[in-house]
Amino acid sequence: MGATALAYSCLNSAVGGGSMSQPVSFLIPCAPKSKYLAETLRAIDAQTHQDWEVVLVFDGECEENRTAAKELPEGRVKILLTDKPRSGPAVARNVGLKECAHELVALCDADDLPAPDRLAKQVAQFEARPELGLLATWGRKFTDAGEDRGPMPTPIGSEKLAKILLLFNPMTNSTVMLRRSIALELNGFNPAAVRVEDYDLWLRFLGRAVVDVLPEELLRYRVHDGQYSRGRILGPQTSVLLDSKLGAARRLGLSTAATRFKHLLWLAVQVANRRW
Repeated sequence: MGATALAYSCLNSAVGGGSMSQPVSFLIPCAPKSKYLAETLRAIDAQTHQDWEVVLVFDGECEENRTAAKELPEGRVKILLTDKPRSGPAVARNVGLKECAHELVALCDADDLPAPDRLAKQVAQFEARPELGLLATWGRKFTDAGEDRGPMPTPIGSEKLAKILLLFNPMTNSTVMLRRSIALELNGFNPAAVRVEDYDLWLRFLGRAVVDVLPEELLRYRVHDGQYSRGRILGPQTSVLLDSKLGAARRLGLSTAATRFKHLLWLAVQVANRRW
């Protein structure tokens, strides 16, 4: 059996085990007038694993977002505010991370739709694999018109994934479940890593805990013009990202020279995609 097939087999066997008893905190940062928030919350309410809370962090007060929060049963949602409006998702996530009641935190953006069995399958993985620190899944893109834009596969196997992360980020934020204690130990998301704050955190997890991917499509990822992730990322944040890549390479015993070269390749791709 090849390495990829073996990794897939191990992941699938782990899904079947575990009591799925651990509670989960969904962490969702919200810009003002997050028009898809109500739909996202309905998808969370439909989870088969029902031991959860939702921590909504409003990056600016918004009555529309408060109305959307009423989609959830009373007592199952916390609403927090950033100190200053438009502080950005890194600040908002850090505010929420500190207030999450549970060790397992499921990240989700306010426009994406988790599959009904997302929590059940990820919690089973964490219970079967105590070495896991961060677990992503596959996803599938869709548009407001309901058009399917295809799969979002991610390489599986923690060793392979670690090397790929030193080149680019193959993981989607809204698929990730992580251990809160490790994230807090790492000081959470770095606000200086604008638009790559998730990628930066994944890198800082490397070498400290296992980072892996569950090869199942457990997210519908909405593609639309207003997406935060589509903005400019070439600026001071690229230096922050390089520092995190080099730190990860050292912890993993990998070449820092090769990591610097990979980072230059990543920069070239951003320029080619006009993200500057």
